[in-house]
Amino acid sequence: MKKKMVSMLLCLAMTVGMLSGCGAKDSQGNTQSDVAGTESEDTNVSNEETEGTEGTETAELTILIDGSTEGTDGYLIKQGAKGFEEKYGVKVNFVETPYAEIHQKLMTVGASGGSDFDVVFVESDFVSQMGKAGILEPLNDYEANSETLHFSDFVDSTIERNTLNGTVYAIPQVADVQTTLYNKDILEKLGFSNPPATIDEFIDYCEKASSEGYIPMAVRYNSTALPCQLMGLFLFTDGGAFVKKDGDGWKADLDNATGAKWVENVRKIFSTIPGDTLVTMDDTAMYDALNTEKAGCTIGGAWMYDALNEDIRAKMITADFPKGSGNEVALMSGWNLGIFANSKNKDLAFKFLEYKASPENAGAMTAGLSGRKDAEQYFTEAQKATYPEFQNLMQYGMGISPADFTLRSELTTAILPVFQEVTFKNDVSAEDAAKMLNDVVQKTIDENQ
Repeated sequence: MKKKMVSMLLCLAMTVGMLSGCGAKDSQGNTQSDVAGTESEDTNVSNEETEGTEGTETAELTILIDGSTEGTDGYLIKQGAKGFEEKYGVKVNFVETPYAEIHQKLMTVGASGGSDFDVVFVESDFVSQMGKAGILEPLNDYEANSETLHFSDFVDSTIERNTLNGTVYAIPQVADVQTTLYNKDILEKLGFSNPPATIDEFIDYCEKASSEGYIPMAVRYNSTALPCQLMGLFLFTDGGAFVKKDGDGWKADLDNATGAKWVENVRKIFSTIPGDTLVTMDDTAMYDALNTEKAGCTIGGAWMYDALNEDIRAKMITADFPKGSGNEVALMSGWNLGIFANSKNKDLAFKFLEYKASPENAGAMTAGLSGRKDAEQYFTEAQKATYPEFQNLMQYGMGISPADFTLRSELTTAILPVFQEVTFKNDVSAEDAAKMLNDVVQKTIDENQ
């Protein structure tokens, strides 16, 4: 029955996605979202208003973010932008687009020649793709001429993840490691005195949570982050990987016993998640499930504490990720800020990057760790209670692939539908499922390498 339900919901989700294209759209064919700082939904910035008018009251800056739920990066950027408006006498507009759609919107608007945005949010795994496609403006020359923004002020890995062939395309908005976070009250109700330490214990937790009516784990099930970033941790801690070096190139690395075991473990976890949740849960639904204590666990970073309600925040505990047969792991992740290559206001856009990256503003405008080397000096008292644990976990931090593998965004996009097909259901053996996933990874490499 559950398999039928998931199949029906997948079809429904696809239908709704196609129908959503019929909504109000801008000049580039993009659905308009809520915009802060304007009374109109029209977020396109007139060239006549902005070109050559930086620092005047008529200048406008448009920033693309993934939403503005209180406590998130988008929310804090919007709040911090008020100071930028006052300092430079400009108006800052925001375009809000769901996480699952933001990167496709960037590609679509960029390819069409649209100049809808000036500053944009870009997730780490998509920076190389956006750089290669000419969507992001190279920042090296801007940084070389800046008196305040220096790449050397940031933790090395946060700049390296945004660098392609020596060119830096973005600076960190939030630099974080992701691991498991639990509601300690729910853990205790389920009979756990400590968070699950192994994958087997985590599966046991999921089964017990489900039997008591809880959603065992609330994450963005509808996003491309699901297979490689979130559930990928269960592969990495078992010693597995999506790709491996093959001479001067790369080769898929899932068609093996570790890949099959990963599929089995993910299926066991997903079997405890309601079918509608697997198909539809986005960031809003995730936060709601955690804030209403319908869910007992999530995978997230320090920013999660800023995003949750105060009473729930006090109940959450940070834990090492459930360990498999390999090493302990934590996922290096984070949003970044870049300049849209088609922007008509690039100098003003870089001024915003300078403003946000300053020591005084970096932490205040970030839902998590800012990526600056001196971040600890600016922790609030509340942050001092939770952030040190994540700093410690950075020693286990890793990306979804080696640093010199530049097809991360292509990989995460291509693998999602097959991952959903073979883990939401179990119509094929785990071995065959691992081979199917391996094939899509290899195809992605062959078509793009």
